[in-house]
Amino acid sequence: MRQTERLIDNTALSARGGGSVVTIDSPPPAVAGRWRRCLTMAAALLLIWAALTDFRADALVFGLPAVLAGAALVFLMPFSPGWRLSPRGALGFVWWFALQSVRGAVDVAWRAFAPRMPLRPGFRRHPLTLPAGAPRVLFLNTVTLLPGTLSAEVTGDAVIVHMLDTSADLEADLTVIEARVAALFALN
Repeated sequence: MRQTERLIDNTALSARGGGSVVTIDSPPPAVAGRWRRCLTMAAALLLIWAALTDFRADALVFGLPAVLAGAALVFLMPFSPGWRLSPRGALGFVWWFALQSVRGAVDVAWRAFAPRMPLRPGFRRHPLTLPAGAPRVLFLNTVTLLPGTLSAEVTGDAVIVHMLDTSADLEADLTVIEARVAALFALN
């Protein structure tokens, strides 16, 4: 895992007469990568424009400036890491997702129709270990699949989960979800 921020020990610097120093190790994204994304975007936009105008050459009078302006927006967008998806992880996740959806629906229906609803609602906090972005968003949305759970709030690097039954083993279930999402995004 690449370290993006490193704090230098204040006591060691103070002993030498210096103050606290923060260094940032994350270099700006490669210019070549941005140009590659820009050219890919230009090709995609040009293809869309051509399809919408029946591939007429005279439509390029307006289309070419629009395509170039749209492709140039790549340089204004913040750089986000490209997520690599694992085909094996995706197949495993889809199968697991379908089973968990059914399991969650059956559990909630059973609780709704049970004469004595076994409910002990409450909140639990769980630290987030997946990187920010698509993996974390997918994890937070998938938490809702577990029987009687809902991602209620994200605070820093933790999620607050609302549960219908706080005696359930939430940590084990969330660890499984994290492993599935990590496999999907090839983070293992």
